[in-house]
Amino acid sequence: MNLNIFIPAISDQTVVDDSILPLLQEAIAEGQFVYPYYISPSQTEKASLVFGYLFAACVRNKTFALALDEDNPVGFEAYLRSPFCDYFKTPNVYDGLLTFVSKSYRRKGVSTKLRKFLLKKGGFKQGDIFRFSVKKDNTGGYLSVDKLAKELTINMVETGVTYEGQLTHQLDI
Repeated sequence: MNLNIFIPAISDQTVVDDSILPLLQEAIAEGQFVYPYYISPSQTEKASLVFGYLFAACVRNKTFALALDEDNPVGFEAYLRSPFCDYFKTPNVYDGLLTFVSKSYRRKGVSTKLRKFLLKKGGFKQGDIFRFSVKKDNTGGYLSVDKLAKELTINMVETGVTYEGQLTHQLDI
């Protein structure tokens, strides 16, 4: 594996079309956007909309890293800065949008390399706050975040579990 990790330029439409959008399509097909956006795995044609609404700001703010193996897109890591930071004059708070690695490259340290690269080379500064959400059954993702926090001496606080429900009838309120 000859991994090349970099922060793409928002003006590089070729990278968006040839690398980012195919990875987003793969992520949609695997159900990565069912929660919290309810984009079904059959809606891969919506990848450019997902990019435009969620990931373009990350690329523009240099909080998005892309990994290629030769010319093949392998994965990405993205953080989105909260809009409340400007309104309430708070420290920068970044939500981890998605760390995605193609199936054939999983469990090879790609996500850890993406995280290390982006936290060192991205548009972040000391004092920035990061929030991650890891699915309950994603042991690899949890261990990767935990390992990285220890290696980079990031003070991580595990805050709990996110629950989601759906109203079945208004009389149940």
